[in-house]
Amino acid sequence: MRFTLGIFLLLWSVGKLVVPGATLRIAAHFYGIALPEAAPAFMGSAELALSVALLLGFAQRPVYGLAILLHATSTLASWRQLLDPFGIARPGDDLFLAGVPVLGALIALYLLRGFDIYSLDGWLRLRRT
Repeated sequence: MRFTLGIFLLLWSVGKLVVPGATLRIAAHFYGIALPEAAPAFMGSAELALSVALLLGFAQRPVYGLAILLHATSTLASWRQLLDPFGIARPGDDLFLAGVPVLGALIALYLLRGFDIYSLDGWLRLRRT
């Protein structure tokens, strides 16, 4: 679960770096804010670091918590699309619903982090004992 969620977040962070214009348009449309031109590079780099930490299972409590906060903000920003999960009013908006189970998976990952022994934090815990 950690690996697939890390890949999911990694793809979004790479997108911010590769297609910064899309990030600017999304911020304007969904969040109602005009970001400076340099923002996608900063946001993508920070999210890339978060993605790699998530993939490795490093600093699980803060990293998983930040991933939940990041994804919850994104999911809640698309509340209009979530109210029309079948895309009846606006065809093509049905993919936003996929963000809800991803949010649930991130929360489950956070709650189960102590059982993840195949992570960097798990390996460090085993070395200390």
